[in-house]
Amino acid sequence: MVFVGGCATGMHSHSGNTSTPAAASSFTTTDRAWIEITIAMDEQLVPMLGLVDSRTGTAAVRDLGREADASTKAELLDLRRLHDQAGLPAENPHKGMEMPGMVSSDQVAQAGALRDADFDSYFKKCLRDHLEQKERLALGEKSSGKEAQTVSLAARVLQEQGRLSALAG
Repeated sequence: MVFVGGCATGMHSHSGNTSTPAAASSFTTTDRAWIEITIAMDEQLVPMLGLVDSRTGTAAVRDLGREADASTKAELLDLRRLHDQAGLPAENPHKGMEMPGMVSSDQVAQAGALRDADFDSYFKKCLRDHLEQKERLALGEKSSGKEAQTVSLAARVLQEQGRLSALAG
């Protein structure tokens, strides 16, 4: 599996590694990389999603933001569980890297300075970029990953990305 670009900050914390060596060994390098990259991408999106209610003037964008927020937070729960099962380190090695579709702190700041139609347009563009990159990554995991739970989550991510992409238009 080839991942496009680097990654950015992942700021998750875990209570520790609760997996057994046998369970952790079922995760390949591809599975592990997908988990870490997807966590970093989702965590970088959360601050942008937090701006939607106070910046948009439209119900459709407010609904899109809420749908994306709920989906992202649910996905993060599953990813963090898999992260721990895979025995990955608490510090995400992708911290500080950038990649296509990764929402940066500069983008969050720029979005925070916008309102109404300007915010809506910028938010939807950032969300579409995020969803497109996550789709590429999930396709790679689905085709090259080996750990059944991780491949299954990638398939669910693909379905959810398609649903959110349709809403983001």
